[in-house]
Amino acid sequence: MKHTTLFNIVAAVFVLVGVSACSSNDDGDEPTNPTPTDPTERKLVIGVSANPWLDENGNARETRGAVITTQSLKDFYIDFWLNSDRNQFVVNRVGNDINNSWSPTPNSNWPRSAGDETPISFYAHTAGTCNIDDSGYYYISFNSDEASGFQHDLLLSKITNVTYNGTGGVIWFTFDHACAAVEFNIQITKKLRNQLKTALTVNSVVLKNVAKTGDCYYSNNSGNHIGEWKNVNVPQGNDESGYYTLTQAEAMLVDTVPVALPCNTMFVIPQTLGSDSKLEIGYTLPGSVKKDTIISLADTEWKAGHLYPINIVLGTKLIFGTTQTENP
Repeated sequence: MKHTTLFNIVAAVFVLVGVSACSSNDDGDEPTNPTPTDPTERKLVIGVSANPWLDENGNARETRGAVITTQSLKDFYIDFWLNSDRNQFVVNRVGNDINNSWSPTPNSNWPRSAGDETPISFYAHTAGTCNIDDSGYYYISFNSDEASGFQHDLLLSKITNVTYNGTGGVIWFTFDHACAAVEFNIQITKKLRNQLKTALTVNSVVLKNVAKTGDCYYSNNSGNHIGEWKNVNVPQGNDESGYYTLTQAEAMLVDTVPVALPCNTMFVIPQTLGSDSKLEIGYTLPGSVKKDTIISLADTEWKAGHLYPINIVLGTKLIFGTTQTENP
């Protein structure tokens, strides 16, 4: 690889708490409390709410696209163990009901029969597979897709040790983010623009040597839905598989004004990147000369529930990238 350009990357961090929103900042408002129409039917009724998306100062901020919200969430899974057997509901939003109505299948009955008030714990998740280890701890096995257009966040919530009489058949789930989100903005310096006499064609931006699988354990503490990530498959050596944020078919012209990449948000497993982790940018110079440049991401830390905008500034051998720290 030839290092034909120098550039600077600055990652500004914003805290995501709960299910963040695409176009509003009122996710903390719970919808009208759902209640069974006839408690004697022992119907299971689902409510979904979310915490607001906060910035680094703890202030609610208007949210951006590509992240699941209480309005864009269409379905999720509820796992529970009953009589030593694993069971699962698939929960779907009822149409586009703005009152947040949800329908669990294969049936909507409370798992235990009338008179049986043995507590049940419910574990909700939007992706992955729910498991239980030999010590009785619940976790989600998660695989983050490589192609940016197919990536998804992992949202988790839990309700523990509840009975029908104690809840009236109504259980609430407040989802939190278990993944980290990475977004990319890219531009070139004015010096490079003047030298090229045109915008630069960028063909690909690829994260390489980044862990893509792991197990996210639910916390055993009340009120804290996300636990610890374990068994994260940290790549070793020269692992060239990566997350593709831009492909050859999506080549784009990059000028002196920062632009977001298509399929901008990458959902990644929280991790501290190793010495082989890197960001590779492929581009085509005037005259159809293809080049690429690499920057090391060693020791970069991505935390669950955080958004990391990465601003890429491509320059020349004589120009260093400018620092960008403003909100995206």
